[in-house]
Amino acid sequence: MKSKHEEHALAISTWESERGAPNRSGQRDEYGRRFEGDGTYTIYHLFTGETAEIGPWKMEGLNPKNAARALHILNNPTWP
Repeated sequence: MKSKHEEHALAISTWESERGAPNRSGQRDEYGRRFEGDGTYTIYHLFTGETAEIGPWKMEGLNPKNAARALHILNNPTWP
């Protein structure tokens, strides 16, 4: 059984291979990263404050590496 962080890493790797996360608006710097008290990160929309969602995945409970990768992909519509 894969850990939550391994599942996040796999989803992010899929985004990277497919050249970005699905359902993005195409604008830059719409998302931020928030450190939570339990040591994880949440990706949120800068204007609404809502937790980002990509398909069925709510982007919370991320480790630092996965949060940084997801944030990079979401904020760079022309990546890579």
